[in-house]
Amino acid sequence: MKRRKNKTTRGSFKGDIRTVFNRRIFFLLSFLVLFFILLVFRLFYIQIFKSEDLTKQALNQLTKKESINSNRGLIYDANKKILALNVSKSKIYYDSNNIKPDKGMQKGKKESEEAYKKRMDDFAAIRQKKLEDDARYFSNILNLDERETLVKISQNKRVTLAKDVDRKIALEIREQKNKCVSFDDYIKRFYPFGKSMSHVLGFLDNENYGIYGLERQFDDELVGIKGKSIKIKDEQLKQIPMTDEKQYAPQDGLDLVSTIDVNIQGFADKAAEESKLKTEAERVTVIVQNTKTGEILAMVDKDDYDPNYPRLPINEKQEKDFKNLSEEELLKAWSDNWKNSSIESQYEPGSTFKLITAASALEEDTTNLQKTYTCPGVLTDMKGVRITCTSSRRGSKTLAEAMAESCNISLVKIGRELGAEKFLKFIRSFGFGERTGIDLRGEVKGTIPASANQISKVAISTISYGHGIAVTPIQLINAVSAIGNGGYLNKPLIVKELVDKEGNVIEKFKKTTYRRVISEETSKTMRELMRGVVEEGTGKYAAVPGYKVGGKTGTAYIASSKGGYEDEYYSSFIGLAPIKDPVITVLVVVKKPVGNFYGATVAAPVAKEVMQETLEYLKIPKTEKIDKVDNKEQVVVPDVTGRLVMDAGKIIVNSNLKFSSDKSKVTENSVVVSQRPAAGEMVPQGSIVDITVNENTEKMVPMLIGKSKEDAEKVLSELGIKYKIEGEGYITSQSIKAKTIVTDEVIVLTTDRDFDKVEESVINNDKNNKNEDKNKN
Repeated sequence: MKRRKNKTTRGSFKGDIRTVFNRRIFFLLSFLVLFFILLVFRLFYIQIFKSEDLTKQALNQLTKKESINSNRGLIYDANKKILALNVSKSKIYYDSNNIKPDKGMQKGKKESEEAYKKRMDDFAAIRQKKLEDDARYFSNILNLDERETLVKISQNKRVTLAKDVDRKIALEIREQKNKCVSFDDYIKRFYPFGKSMSHVLGFLDNENYGIYGLERQFDDELVGIKGKSIKIKDEQLKQIPMTDEKQYAPQDGLDLVSTIDVNIQGFADKAAEESKLKTEAERVTVIVQNTKTGEILAMVDKDDYDPNYPRLPINEKQEKDFKNLSEEELLKAWSDNWKNSSIESQYEPGSTFKLITAASALEEDTTNLQKTYTCPGVLTDMKGVRITCTSSRRGSKTLAEAMAESCNISLVKIGRELGAEKFLKFIRSFGFGERTGIDLRGEVKGTIPASANQISKVAISTISYGHGIAVTPIQLINAVSAIGNGGYLNKPLIVKELVDKEGNVIEKFKKTTYRRVISEETSKTMRELMRGVVEEGTGKYAAVPGYKVGGKTGTAYIASSKGGYEDEYYSSFIGLAPIKDPVITVLVVVKKPVGNFYGATVAAPVAKEVMQETLEYLKIPKTEKIDKVDNKEQVVVPDVTGRLVMDAGKIIVNSNLKFSSDKSKVTENSVVVSQRPAAGEMVPQGSIVDITVNENTEKMVPMLIGKSKEDAEKVLSELGIKYKIEGEGYITSQSIKAKTIVTDEVIVLTTDRDFDKVEESVINNDKNNKNEDKNKN
């Protein structure tokens, strides 16, 4: 029984194992079947429902998109001369590591060290000779220094040999098949007229986006639309065979045709450059506008930069300063260089603004050509404010005489009669205090009173002759064009049209008239007043032979950032030509001229040159009457330096000339320190001699020879200068020369009752002064 029982137990155990094993196999097979079913279902799901999405994802990983740059549009002048274009350039690299020994120079298995060293020395000599030959070649073709080039390429690394290399030269270098040389080809913007157009055109940054000027304003239109190339590539970025490549062609940018005429721009550029050199001014701005349409024919701002290399210094001073500037300071210096003063700078216009005052008063009928104004020379009816007349004549004046002589006091009275509310209305109507809308970025509004309530008696007085108000050059020329064209204020245009590559006009920029400011009658009267300024007044140096032109001079203090004014000036002139039916308006603004600073003698001659060349270029018919004015009798300019201003005025007037001083602090005892034109020059009768006087705080010795003892005592006492007079009669000599600044020194004067001796002393003194001037020159 026991054995049977054991046998049964043993058999039962084996059955249990088999059962468990079978059960595990069943579960395993069931799992595999289920997994297979799920896998099939998943594959079915992916194939049927997710196939498209996964295919897209795979293609996206393999698809490479590459941009295809569009060609930037060209910029033309009004006559279709190219101002900005695209040129192929190359950056050239040199890597001396590519000079390698040939296979025969590799060390042999059985070669001795000495033999190998000799062969490597031979290779070093060959390498050095190649470097020297290459340095000589590249220095010649790329205009480089040979020694510096050799040092550079001898480095065991890749170095930049030259940037912006012309395509023709790059191709020539390529033909040499020098293994050490590599190239980076690119398209670069090129401005064939260099500096002349910089402030109008602007330039491109390193990403080829427009910076400043027309390049910035019309960047979207010029840049076009980039194309793209779509390829399927493998991990090595090689296109996979049997796959398609899709290309979407770029759309080239539009070409821009500006209103600038390169010939007129050239006239203005040359005149501005000469003026800057002659006057040593900080900046000279010249704008030429079509009086009738508002088109800008020229816009020059000196100093200017080269848009091909906009970050280079623009003068010798910057060459020194740039080396020591921080990054922030350098960025500011660049920004100042790129600034277009014609639209971004505001200044007090001085007497050129008298045109606005007169036109407003004529239109409102608060003045007329018959009305007269009395000029006492000094206006002191405002507490703490003293307005001095700069013209040489006192007494009663008509509007025409006041404008010709640039009489401050007469214009103050005209402005006061007009009244603050009406005056401000016309100031705004002429476009001041708002942007003109010219298609250039960065235009500022200028500064005018916000309301008539802010215009005090002092304010309306100073604004009447162009102080206490700030304008931009583009605002002023646009307003004066309105005076000249019958009263219509137009938008200044600097672009004619945008065209595509087939020549189709996509957008045309037409004349836009904002409003009519004054009537035709007022415009005609103003043109006559401006003609008088040039023919009989302060604008004589702007007279153009063969043409009747009109204009207005201006000299204004530069406002200080700390309040008040600096002892520096803006000299300006604005003119219309021909005056009967104006075609062009010309504005010249000279900032901080050294020495002589009067608009009549600094800016007017520049305007004359620009007007004359432009009128002749435009083939405007000449008149004959102006030639008669040109043939006036010539007179010699007397020497009045060192004399009291009142004495100087009498001498000038007695010479059939006129005089002017824009110094607001002129007193009876002011001393003339300089004059223009210089003594001895020949000028037409009636010309103006601009005189500069000393500061009132200085004790400057005047010319006293020829004066009576009593007059000399009076002058010296008022000046606070210590003196000693020997004898009675008239002064024949003085121990301290005229124009000498003194403190506690005592001047000794000798006298004589014999008038012949006195006259002889005056003559001898004049001769001595002339000889001293010759020696100085």
